Formats: sequence, structure tokens, C-alpha cells
Amino acid sequence: RTIADPHTIGAQETEGGDTRAMASDTDAVKVPLGMVELPVQKKKKKETTKEISKSEHDRDGEGASLASPSSSAEALREAGNELFRRGDYGGAAAMYASCISVDDSDVAALANRAECYLRARQFHLALADATASLAADPTYNKSLYKRAMALNGLGRYADAIKALKELLAVETSDEAAINALAECQMLQDQAFLGKYDMPALLFGRLASSFRRCADHVGPVKVSAGTAHSRGVVTTRAVTAGQLLMVSSPLVVAPLVTGVEKALVQGLVGAASRNPQDLSLILALPAGNGAASTLPVPDMATFRRHLSKGEEAFPELPQQAIFTRHAANVVKTSAMRNAASVGVYALPSFINHSCAPNACKLLIGHTMFIHAAKDMVKGEEVLIKYFDVTMPRHDRAAVAKRWGFSCECRRCALESIGEEAAMEAMEMASKAAAAARAVAVKDADSKKPGGDKDGSRAAAEAAAGVMESQEIGSVAMLVAAMRARAKLIHDDVSKTLEQWKRTKGKSGAPDPNLLVELATWFESKCDALGLDATRAAWARTSVLQVYYNINHCFSAAGQLEARAEHLEKIADTLARTDPASFEHCTQLAVGGNNARRAFRGKGGEKAIARVEA
Repeated sequence: RTIADPHTIGAQETEGGDTRAMASDTDAVKVPLGMVELPVQKKKKKETTKEISKSEHDRDGEGASLASPSSSAEALREAGNELFRRGDYGGAAAMYASCISVDDSDVAALANRAECYLRARQFHLALADATASLAADPTYNKSLYKRAMALNGLGRYADAIKALKELLAVETSDEAAINALAECQMLQDQAFLGKYDMPALLFGRLASSFRRCADHVGPVKVSAGTAHSRGVVTTRAVTAGQLLMVSSPLVVAPLVTGVEKALVQGLVGAASRNPQDLSLILALPAGNGAASTLPVPDMATFRRHLSKGEEAFPELPQQAIFTRHAANVVKTSAMRNAASVGVYALPSFINHSCAPNACKLLIGHTMFIHAAKDMVKGEEVLIKYFDVTMPRHDRAAVAKRWGFSCECRRCALESIGEEAAMEAMEMASKAAAAARAVAVKDADSKKPGGDKDGSRAAAEAAAGVMESQEIGSVAMLVAAMRARAKLIHDDVSKTLEQWKRTKGKSGAPDPNLLVELATWFESKCDALGLDATRAAWARTSVLQVYYNINHCFSAAGQLEARAEHLEKIADTLARTDPASFEHCTQLAVGGNNARRAFRGKGGEKAIARVEA
């Protein structure tokens, strides 16, 4: 009756249940239908783990019923036991069903079939069999434990805790029940209160059987009254850093060739196993239908811990129809992470912005969404789908590949004058090509240190064209800045590379040229009348220039100037990409630099800001 190690394949988490099926370390666990096979981290077996051994499973059939079962029922049960020991849970469940058809009060057969359903993550069927077994014999404690595990799998933690306490009142030293009770109480706190031990989760300090999380829905809801027609909004004012939701994936797969097919198969399997999952999958964004007709799902669908088991679930559609729906869900709602792709229920409704106000954190396969900024009641929660430090036209190209067009406030600002900027960039490109062709033919270019490939001549020509343009929009400003930076960038990069190669013996690159360029950019932002936030949005599109200035200051040992510059970078990211990995990285770099630059003299405020 051990709760299985979450690192086994059969125990991978899905939205269909926050608890794992029970499994023995010695059993050959098959991947239940619909589960996507993931890389398995092998764990050492713990001697304290209580396993479901052959003899224990056999004892399920001994003394369980007051009436002696017929020989045919007993033979069917024994055949089911043998299949169970081989790991054939589907075949074992079929044998137990035949046994139950002979004697519908066979307590052991009902309990054993409940165990098979737990292994297959069909928690609703496991609950029905465990309940029927207890009705036939209320003193059969094995069925009480299985009932608790089925309730746990369904996310009904309060009912699971009640069942486990009832069991422990009779079997006070049952180690499996004691561990399960502690885990259910932890999951209940997570689901109801959003109480997660983040350091323990991040650094693996929890016991192996506790390395998973219950889903949590914070002060948010799905609403149809957003700028995107349908999205997630806050139900009250929230502060930066507040937890908004936690979601385990309905299905997840490694980011490899064939991932879409694996995700579709996983969704089909999840829906066939669990009616709760079916309800979620049918409610997910699938990219079909007019925006005005898309339904808003009931938030109770995402709050399984509040279920009383009285919900009515939809019928599974025909396989061909549901498979098409699953494929549309994957295309529309799958969320890509560093090494995997998953379908998450509530996070699927969060829309993209190039200036997000929320951020996601992945621990294992569980997704945590936090507020990255203060938000008022009714404000839409927005995250980024891709890197937002790119210029507007690059972001638009990525969004197009993702199948949508971003119309966030930042994109709206940078799209003004974009057509004129694109025309100027086309002129600059032609001028650069012509200058390159001339430079390559020039004999002086072939001398040592000459412009052999014509890249410098091309950069100078492009910069000259862009400098002649009138800066009347953010789009033109960004285009001109990038052209002028390219002219300087090659020289700075070569000097910096040589400085690193010689370990500081060669001269450090002079940051003044880039500082002058950044000063020009800031003055143009002021001339355009941009406030601090809009100036930060524009600056983000050319942030590489500011990174290069930071490198130059570091190489030159100008730590105090670097500290001021790092604060500007951090402030820029706080307004454009708050709480992102890059934002946190720059804050950490700023804190370390402040300690070195000021050595306790005036640096306390800078360090305090970083820590906050």
C-alpha cells in the first residue's frame, strides 16, 4: 500500500490527479493509456518503504468475506492476482470483474480491482470499487486505504484525510497510512491556501514521495471581458510576487520530433481514463469558433479540491471527433518550456504580452504563475510566450509563427511609424550592399587590417542612411539606434574578445563611444515625450547596446559607473520583463557589483534594493 515514487513512469503527474497511483518498486509498471513516456530518474530503493508484495496481494483474498466464495470465483481471483503481479493491470481488472459477476459481494475482488484502477489512474472507478467493498464489509481496512487514495487522486483531499484518520483509528501504526495522511494534509494546504515550501521544492529537500504539488487557484478567474475576448483576470487587487495559480500538466512530453503526436495521444488517453480530465480538455482553448462565441468555463472545473463527487460529467465524444479537438488544443494551448511541451489547464487561458505583468516558474513539470507587478481588481493577467527583448518586427515574426498577432500596448507603441522605418531600413540595406561591393574590390581592403569582406563599409553606409532620417517615432528610433550600434559593435567586440583572451593584459575597450550612443538614444526618447515605462519598452529593443556598455565598464574596472548602469538595465527589465530569469540575473550581478564597488560605503541601499 505504498505511494509510488514519483520518478517512476507510471507515476508521472497529470492534471487528472495530483496523487500518484500506488505501485511497488518490484512491480513491472506499464505506462497507463494516454501517459506520455518521459525520461525516468532512477532512485535508490529505501529500505523503509512498504511494498505491495506477492504475499500481501494474495492475502487480499483470505478471510475477506464471511461467506466462502465459490471455487470458480476464487480461481478467477487467483488468475487476476497472477496478472496483477505481472503488471497487466487491464487484464487483472477484467479477471476481477468476472469474479465479481459470480459474487458481487466479493470484498477482495472489489478491492483488488480498485487497486488496478489506481495503477491506471482511473480514480473515479477505484473510488466506486473501494466504496462497494466497504459496503460489503466495513471492517475491511484495505478497502478504506484504497478509498482514501482514490479520493486523493481525485483531488478531494479533505475526504481523503477523513478516510485515513478513520483507518488510523483502527490501525494506529500503519506506516503507509501515516505517510499518506501527512501528504494529503500538505496537498490540502497547497490547494486551499496556496502554501508551498518553495525552497524545498526547488532544491529537492522534500521526501521522494512528496515531490509533487496540488493545483491551486488564487485570486483569478477566466473572463470574456478582456482585450483578447477571453483571458484570465484578477478577482481582487494583488501585489507583485503574489501566487496566482499552480497547475500540473494534463499531458507533457519532451521537446523532440513527434511531440505534437505524443501530446494528442496523451490527451486522448487522459480523457478516456478520467471524466474530470475530459471536462477540462473540452473546456480548453482549441482555436475554433468566433471569439465572441467562445464559452467561459466554470471555475469549479479547475478547483477539484472543492468537489463533493456530485458533478455531472460529459460523455466522451466519438474518437475521431475528440482526436481532432485534442489536436486543436495542442496547437492552440500547448505551452513550450526549456526542454518540454505541456498542456496546462488554467494557464492555457492566459494571453501573451510583450510587457507582461505575470511570470511563470516551472518546478519539475508543475507550473507556478506569480504576479510580477501590482495589479488592480479586474486587470488581465498576461505572460510572455517568447523572448520580448527583440525589436517589434522580430517579435511580430515569432508571433506569426505561433499563429497570432500581438496587439499589446508595447507593440501598439512600436508599430507607429513602423512602415516608414521599414522603408528606411530597406534603403540602408541597399546602400550597405553597394558599399560592400565597392570595398571588396578596393586593393587597400586586402591589406592587413583592411576591410576584407567590406563589413565596415557596409555598416558605415547603413548608419549614414539611418542618421539622415527624421526620428519621429519609436520604430524609427530603434532602427536608427541598431544601425549606429552595429558600426561600433564590431570594434568593441574584437577589443573585448582580445582583452578576455589575454586575461586583461591588452587594453580594455573604451566604453565612451557606446555611452555617447546610449545618451543620444535617451535624449531622443525625451524628445518623443516618452514616460519612464514607454522609454523602457523602447530601450528593451536595443538592450544589447547597454549590455555591451556593462561589459566595457567591467573590463575597465569602472565599477561605480557600472553600478549605475546596471540599475538602469534592471529598471528597464522591471518595466518590460519583470521577474524573468534575465531580470533576476541582472539584479544579482548588480548586487555583487555594489558589494565590490562600494565595499560597505554607500552600497547598502543598492544591495537592499536588489534583495527586495
